[in-house]
Amino acid sequence: MIVGVDIGGTKVAAALVTAEGEISHKVRVPMVTTGDAATGFAAVKEAIGAIYAAVPEVVVTGIGICSPGPLDPETGVVLNPPNLPCWRTFPLAAETERVFNVPTRVDNDGNAAGLAEALWGAGAGYRNVFYATLGTGIGAGIVFDRKIYHGRTGSAAEGDHVSIDYKGPRCDCGKRGC
Repeated sequence: MIVGVDIGGTKVAAALVTAEGEISHKVRVPMVTTGDAATGFAAVKEAIGAIYAAVPEVVVTGIGICSPGPLDPETGVVLNPPNLPCWRTFPLAAETERVFNVPTRVDNDGNAAGLAEALWGAGAGYRNVFYATLGTGIGAGIVFDRKIYHGRTGSAAEGDHVSIDYKGPRCDCGKRGC
């Protein structure tokens, strides 16, 4: 079994999931984005811990986390997401592995949702899928042949947070006019 975690600007949802995408247990806790990195990570630990507590007999072989980007999917570091100002260059994968002692992968939430749709949802049966999502922010994911397309920098689908007025007000990401 795998623990899947969805981090958003207002909540952290976690679920126990089979390789076929079947969910057996799920939990949702509030996400605190205005504190420090430890406060934000506490919500992630609480959600994953609640899954472990609900089914202590299950062997978890991995944890998959999706988070707002931008992030580095190779290292599992959350770079500077405007919806999660508590995390700047936060090593989410490494911290989760340290706490739960289980291999952990982190990817952009739009990418992860796009892959789930390509494998088990509306995109099943199609070779390529473009996925768009609306939540606290706007996200996207690109899937070619049932694999996430990250591009050269790991942010191929990060077209949702761009500056449209370079002289505009300062955004939480640090840039102007987003």
